[in-house]
Amino acid sequence: MKFWYAMQGDNFDVAMEQKALWTCPRGGNRALKETRSIIFEMQPGDIVFHHANGYLRAVSKVIESYKECERPSGYKRRPDEGDAGWQVRVEPLKTGLRLHYKKLAGLIEVGRPGPLNTPISMYLGFLSRLTEADGQSLLSKLEITLPIHDSGLLGRSSDYWDADETDGSTWSSIRKEQGHLRKHLLRGRTVAPCSLCGSELPSGLLIAGHIKPRSRCSEQERRDFRSAAMLVCSIGCDALFEWGYVVIDETGEVRPGVPAETQALTDAISRLIGRRCSAHNEHTAKNFAEHRQMKQGDIPDHEACGVLQS
Repeated sequence: MKFWYAMQGDNFDVAMEQKALWTCPRGGNRALKETRSIIFEMQPGDIVFHHANGYLRAVSKVIESYKECERPSGYKRRPDEGDAGWQVRVEPLKTGLRLHYKKLAGLIEVGRPGPLNTPISMYLGFLSRLTEADGQSLLSKLEITLPIHDSGLLGRSSDYWDADETDGSTWSSIRKEQGHLRKHLLRGRTVAPCSLCGSELPSGLLIAGHIKPRSRCSEQERRDFRSAAMLVCSIGCDALFEWGYVVIDETGEVRPGVPAETQALTDAISRLIGRRCSAHNEHTAKNFAEHRQMKQGDIPDHEACGVLQS
């Protein structure tokens, strides 16, 4: 998945109505011609940020790569343009946005190949490239969560499961603060460190784990994102902390918790002992203390906030 920024001007409304981006060759300025040819790189699943009249106004997903197409109705002809061009089909994810261009500099990198010339001026070419970090930062600011598509069980084809269904029940309630908590912890990053082992990992391998089990948090505590949770990796640290095999002492260091039952578990715990927990601070200390006080049988089922998908 790649991210693109489209400067559309007076073509924005017709583009949204037709659910498509269209452009054509244009003589003259070489740089402007090159920004139009970027349309050849756009692939299904890519994300497009649509800009018009000084504002980022919509976000869409590419559903069909470019094809040759005559000028659609509603597109004004500019100097040095013909009617033969290219079209990419898109599906709007969110419209009605109004993020002013002067706020972009705090969210994305300034300079080419992005859409900003300076913190307060836009590049006027049709299409610009965005890095994954910039794209994710904009999605976070706009509070857009992309759907997760599960292509199969553990990498197998989708027809591997031969039963009618795996489960007949569902959650009786939803965790409404989950999306905002994810954004608070990731801060637009697609790669971040685990709070316990310190490993830099893709966001898809990091979990927003509640320090004190969520079921034991009051409504006020759940709303206090500064103290409620930390990023922990799903390749070991989440389970070790969740089940009390490691705890965080009053200085922020990782200490042994309940006794390990096997040598492999002992080895995994020993790799964390003595490390500094990056999430320990004046806001989280109380919840870490409550976690320390729990006994093994007193720690409830998994209370993480869920996997943070990139």
